Amino acid sequence: MTRVETEEPICGIDHLLIAVNDLDLAAATYRRLGFTLSPRALHSAHMGTANHTIMLEGDYLELLGVLAPTRANARWRAALQDGNGLAGFAAAIPNAATVGAAWRQAGFSSSDAISFSRPVERRGGIRTEARFEVVTLPADTVPAMSIFACAHLTRDAVWLPELLNHANSARAIRKLSIAAPDPQLVADHWSRALPGATRAPIAGGAQLRIGSHLIDFVDPASAVAGHALAAGSDRAKAFAIELEVADIVACREALRQGGLSPEQRGDLLLIGPEHACGVGIAFAPAGTHRA
Repeated sequence: MTRVETEEPICGIDHLLIAVNDLDLAAATYRRLGFTLSPRALHSAHMGTANHTIMLEGDYLELLGVLAPTRANARWRAALQDGNGLAGFAAAIPNAATVGAAWRQAGFSSSDAISFSRPVERRGGIRTEARFEVVTLPADTVPAMSIFACAHLTRDAVWLPELLNHANSARAIRKLSIAAPDPQLVADHWSRALPGATRAPIAGGAQLRIGSHLIDFVDPASAVAGHALAAGSDRAKAFAIELEVADIVACREALRQGGLSPEQRGDLLLIGPEHACGVGIAFAPAGTHRA
């Protein structure tokens, strides 16, 4: 599954950020799930954060921990007050200036482009630097997550060949799921923040498509039924992701090797949020198309 390139200022999901209180424990947890993680990296001092990335073919997951309180990480510290979980939606963009202009035209108070970097350690002691520009929207712009746009200035320093092979054969993010008491209203907010997204009705809510990615907005009852969550919520919450895998048999075996017993739900293998730092994960075989 590759990213769909468009003329739009936002062309899909660049990455999803999972905020965690204990970065070392989170890294161990995701390795048990069969993922290959980048080495722990420190962001620029003004960011006050460190991360591990889980690189897929055209997008990725980020495990992020706060090391020292700074103005730049206030939203992640606020998110962590509710525990580990999906906290940030990084939109894929051609460049920072374009999305900033599009957001301002839509009436949002977007930030100027913020530059930051992190060192990259490669095999054999090779050291390089990954550089980014981000444009952020105020933390409460959309329910459930903080949204920002990320432009990669050094893609070759991020999508490293040695990070793309996972024991669970994960290849791409397919879908993000958000539960809300009024999913249609929450979808309205997200539609404004994602220019170019198309919208369709689904059972229990609405679905946005942005590039090759889907975002489902469902009521709490549908979230509980679809992902075996313990209970619904009285506010919007990002609760699950769906990943495409190249080999579902290899995925099941990798999970078993990690001591996990995934639930089979149709053609999906489901891992509950208690095993993935507050995130429900569905693994889907390649070649299946999900609405």
